[in-house]
Amino acid sequence: MINSRSDRKGSSGLSDRDGSVSVVYTVLEPRDSITPRFAHYLIRSTAFQEEFYRWGSGIVADLWSTRYSAMRSISIALPPIEVQVAIADYLDHEIAQIDTLIAKQEQLIATLRERRKALISRSVLRGFNPLGSGSSGGPALGTMFNVTLGKMLDAKRQPEPTHRELPYIRAANIQDRGLDLRDVNRMWFSPAEASRLDLRVDDLLVVEGGAVGTAILVSDGMPGWSFQKTVNRVRSSSGWSTAWLRYVLRAYRDDGIIDLICDGSTIAHLTAEKLRALRIPATPLTEQAAVADLLDDQTARIDTLIAKAERFIELSKERRAALITAAVTGQIEVPAG
Repeated sequence: MINSRSDRKGSSGLSDRDGSVSVVYTVLEPRDSITPRFAHYLIRSTAFQEEFYRWGSGIVADLWSTRYSAMRSISIALPPIEVQVAIADYLDHEIAQIDTLIAKQEQLIATLRERRKALISRSVLRGFNPLGSGSSGGPALGTMFNVTLGKMLDAKRQPEPTHRELPYIRAANIQDRGLDLRDVNRMWFSPAEASRLDLRVDDLLVVEGGAVGTAILVSDGMPGWSFQKTVNRVRSSSGWSTAWLRYVLRAYRDDGIIDLICDGSTIAHLTAEKLRALRIPATPLTEQAAVADLLDDQTARIDTLIAKAERFIELSKERRAALITAAVTGQIEVPAG
């Protein structure tokens, strides 16, 4: 049905692109018994994909490998050429409509994200630029908040009898949508470390290394938890709002200010020193909580719309996959061209 070429060079005339491909790819050339467009949809079908993974090996889908020597053993039923053409014509039309709907939802998501970004920046910064000449009008973050870096991992260190093994927050657990605690690690803490590196309601956790600047607010008590060196804990020392500060840091990150601060020849780090020195707007205390509450409400509305669009895209992709599989396997009757 399909030949495999090992020379990895495009010269068959079946493609409008010329050149070479990586050795991790197998170039397939349809024989006379199958049309290229039908082969394209067949390989995208769930039925073929299941067989592809059954004959291959790997850890996850992104690291899967199925050699052609195994792939060629996959058995599939082929309809006559004229039916293949009709199926390909039908799928071209139907898939184009689904892809158009997906593209519109993707554009909607992009627009909503830009709206959210502009809303946050406009509400908390009000034109303030921490890197500009006007930065002198705002205090350094460290004068209004205490910044503490988490504990460094030390797997070789033997715990003492008084030490406790505690769950801890690391950078990977901090997401824009909140704390992701599906994968939590543990390590040993001395009584002094557990006391100094505790987590309380309204603490702000800021990623130090990784997705630098991403921040979440601790909204519920977390007794017995701590945090690792990839995370800075920011705690108010003057009554200033950490809920408001979270949006300030979000605006700095989205506007590229965090990247400029962390720019360097190695992996970016938002160290405790850099965070303490960061200038923030001199917003009155009486306004900070109101701004944070307003943004909580309005960004939640935007996030709901984004989630609905993302769900629509997910369902559309599922429908696209199901339609392709049903058409190429004969589960639905395709109208003749």
